[in-house]
Amino acid sequence: MRELQVWDGSRHVGVFIESDAGDIDFRYDSEAPAIPVSLCLPRDGGWSPSAPASFLDNLLPDNPNVRDAMRSRLHTASTDAFDLLDGVDATGGLTFTLSPERPRLDGPLLLATDEEIANEIGRIERAPNFWWDEDSHCRFSLGGAQGKFTLTSIDGQWFWPDAALPSTHIIKPRPKGLEHALGIETLSMDMASACGLPCPEHGMIQARDRVAYIIERFDRRVSGGSIQRVRQEDFLQSFGRPVADKYEVGVDECLNLLQRVDPTLELCYQWLERVAFNMSVGNSDAHAKNYSLVLDESGIRLAPVYDIVATRFWPMFDQELAMPLDEDCEFAEWTTPKHWERLARRHSMDPDRVVDTARRTAGKVLAYAPRVLAGQPSSVAERLERVWRKVNESMEPIITDGEPPVSSQTAGSYGIDPADPMNIAMDGGPVSGMTR
Repeated sequence: MRELQVWDGSRHVGVFIESDAGDIDFRYDSEAPAIPVSLCLPRDGGWSPSAPASFLDNLLPDNPNVRDAMRSRLHTASTDAFDLLDGVDATGGLTFTLSPERPRLDGPLLLATDEEIANEIGRIERAPNFWWDEDSHCRFSLGGAQGKFTLTSIDGQWFWPDAALPSTHIIKPRPKGLEHALGIETLSMDMASACGLPCPEHGMIQARDRVAYIIERFDRRVSGGSIQRVRQEDFLQSFGRPVADKYEVGVDECLNLLQRVDPTLELCYQWLERVAFNMSVGNSDAHAKNYSLVLDESGIRLAPVYDIVATRFWPMFDQELAMPLDEDCEFAEWTTPKHWERLARRHSMDPDRVVDTARRTAGKVLAYAPRVLAGQPSSVAERLERVWRKVNESMEPIITDGEPPVSSQTAGSYGIDPADPMNIAMDGGPVSGMTR
């Protein structure tokens, strides 16, 4: 039998227990706070037998090859969740240790130099399955398939995170063989910001001759001069289902979950606005791990948007929606106001409000496209505009007059000319004045 201790800062929350047969269960500490570790692990018990293992599984990279690289670089005994999560900076508000000893919350800061950051970016560009370098100076775990790593910003400088030092930013190097990937994600998130969706600070980071996409973490906050982790989980974790099921969860299941969490249905309306936006921006890959909930003392709310990429930009990608509204609208351009109306009625929601939200979202994307795409290479701007017209052609968009909100992220090109100050999107400054 093995145990993986769960901590919220220095406070012990509970323990995952692995039997000799490999089954995993969870036990809350008697003095744990009322906030559950996960919606799939309620405080009153009664969870499914697979929920504890699935919760941990979703904190790790999707690809088994990446997990094997993590084992090698972090010198762990195996690729199971207990070993890989021990002492790393994981997604959400919790840390994990194999040792029953209270984890340290301070220690020497490990500066991340420009050369080291450039090397991290370059290595992931060359070998997407290797998210960690041989020195193992960055101890983190992130879900997903795309190569990435994390950094901590303190007073304008970058540092390497671990269980004691929460990261503040996620860096995504350019995916191998995917032209314009950094720019398309930046522009997609710019459009989300222009449309009024809650959107973390994002842009480009340059280290030496390397450029990558960077986004500020929403599962971190600054309080009392220190960085604190925030309880957060993606929808797949909330369901207690493993990473392999991320494309198996549908819109109706997600709405049922949100209705249980919030009987007023307000979370449902807010979430459907995000679903409508992903369709209208051409993001066909929006699955259950691309939507998250924040769980804290104030209650449960939707996390800001993230991982929004107009995948329809690349013809070789699957054009079918990962989460269609109905079985007869597998593609965004097949989705009509009638589909939205039927969805609303299935869940006792106001059909007029739901349809209006979807149509206005489509209208915003079309109306704001010229400003969001201003200054982009014509090959990129023209193709994105064609994609956005295509995916919204059946939605009867409501296009209103007016400009989108002013955003520093919607100005200038995503090009990488370091002489152009508009292209130096982020440095260590957005999260400053912090200590461990």
